[in-house]
Amino acid sequence: MTKPISENFDESHYKPEPPEQFFPAQHLKVYQTSPTEQLLICECQKCLAPLSIEVVFMTPQNSKPRPKGKTDSKPDNRAQCPNCGQVPIYLESCIVKSVNQLPTSPWQNSES
Repeated sequence: MTKPISENFDESHYKPEPPEQFFPAQHLKVYQTSPTEQLLICECQKCLAPLSIEVVFMTPQNSKPRPKGKTDSKPDNRAQCPNCGQVPIYLESCIVKSVNQLPTSPWQNSES
């Protein structure tokens, strides 16, 4: 049995949900080069230059303990795109060893 809508029901209080936002995706391939190092193949999120980024992700085994409540004050400033100078990809808990521009993008042919 359904209840009738009361006369005091005001539809103006119920707003429709805002449309879902979609953000551009970033291509990324990850290769394990050693037990602690990874090679990231990606495109710069600003200029889409193909990049090879060698990183070491921090684990309890290869990092120093940090005092409670203290966070990293700034990101690694060496993680810059050699083409545009901007941050190519946002990474956390890692040390960037090198950033190199690739001659061609591995995704160039797949997006045609």
